[in-house]
Amino acid sequence: MAVDPHKWLYAPLDAGCTLVRDRNALHDAFTQSRPSYYRLLQDAEEAVNYFEYSPENSRGFRALKIWLAIRQVGREGYAQMIGDDIRLSQTLFELAAAHPHLQVFRQGLSIATFRYVPRDLQPGDEKVEEYLNRLNTELLHRLQKSGEAFLTNAVIGGAFVLRSCIVNFRTSLADIRALPDIITRLGAELDAALRPEHPRVQPAGGAVTT
Repeated sequence: MAVDPHKWLYAPLDAGCTLVRDRNALHDAFTQSRPSYYRLLQDAEEAVNYFEYSPENSRGFRALKIWLAIRQVGREGYAQMIGDDIRLSQTLFELAAAHPHLQVFRQGLSIATFRYVPRDLQPGDEKVEEYLNRLNTELLHRLQKSGEAFLTNAVIGGAFVLRSCIVNFRTSLADIRALPDIITRLGAELDAALRPEHPRVQPAGGAVTT
């Protein structure tokens, strides 16, 4: 089982972990011929030769940062931080669902997906969908470069959507509440610049339905 401590264990990015049922199988998969200068480690009764348990030979002490975090935070601390992330994601999804310029898609754990849709366009038409994909692609790039927030993307049913994944214990409710207005402000600026290039995208009138 592969575990990414750099996500919900809040460790630095290069921390990774693999849990195995049979330790001997892991050893057999990676052990190699041992040069003479490894002899000292072999003679130690309880020495663990870590180079025999992964593709790496020399390595940094990545486990230290994970161990320190677990010792500092504990089980209850992790449960609280992960719960906070999930609640913030749910709040963001609710705010996006209530916003007239945002269309929501999915929410699960700490992930929420939605996209910017100008109020006068009705999703579903082929040309409108093509335009919305381009609009949200450009919006994502502008948002990432702005420094105000950082989202990634997903594609759901052919729709290019914005993807929020909250895995940082420093993310606050104020950050979440500010995000819809940041997105719609940048989206409106882009729509004003891009719409003249899409004369076949006609306003449908009314609000966006989700």
